Formats: sequence, C-alpha cells, structure tokens
Amino acid sequence: MTNPVKTVIQVNLEMALEVAHELELAPSTQLGAYCLEILREIGCTGTELPLNLQTRDQQLNFITGFASYAFGEVQNV
Repeated sequence: MTNPVKTVIQVNLEMALEVAHELELAPSTQLGAYCLEILREIGCTGTELPLNLQTRDQQLNFITGFASYAFGEVQNV
C-alpha cells in the first residue's frame, strides 16, 4: 500500500525544487526582493532582509521552503 502523505510531500518537494531551480540564475537583487515579498505576505513589516537571509544559499533555501509549504497548502485544499 502506498502512503498518500508521502506522495503529496514528494510532489510538493519536486514543485518547490523546480521553483528554486528557476531562481538559481536570478540576480541577487531579485532573490532579495522575492524574499522580502514572502516576508510581507506572512506578516513581517521590515524593509530589509534579516541576518539569516543574507546569502544567496539562505535566500534560495527560504524560497524553496516557502514554495514547498505553499504548494502543500494549495494541494490539500
């Protein structure tokens, strides 16, 4: 028997990785702006990136994690 939860998580991860892959070539300013947009969407009011989102890798990980969560929410509606 296939575990449906595992299947959903795998699909979400694949979709999130696609988003991250598309943004890998984006300029740093675009990644930073996208991170700020995500932060605003979840209720943060700052205008600068926090210390834990200063590097390109941190920003890509944040975007990938958020995309995975977002796809999970959409898929479970």
